[in-house]
Amino acid sequence: MTMGLFISFAGMVTYKNAQNLRDVAARVPMDRLLLETDSPYLFPVPLRGKRNEPAHLVHTAACLAEQRKIDIAVLAKQTTDNALRLFKLTAGR
Repeated sequence: MTMGLFISFAGMVTYKNAQNLRDVAARVPMDRLLLETDSPYLFPVPLRGKRNEPAHLVHTAACLAEQRKIDIAVLAKQTTDNALRLFKLTAGR
């Protein structure tokens, strides 16, 4: 990612017909990967048809962790660190 961009994925990456999107997500460098809720829309499987909210992000994270063959805790830490870096935030550090 020579342009220094971040790539973010929402709940639609969990959809059955989104394998191409999951393939792309697996190729994004870990230091450029973000997760988003896109609330109240694009809710992840298994919650389709319900109102989306930030608490449902765990389903998107689990899907991407499985796709990348890494532990969800590793993905969560990395994507949190990436968001903090992108938005120049601190989280009690």
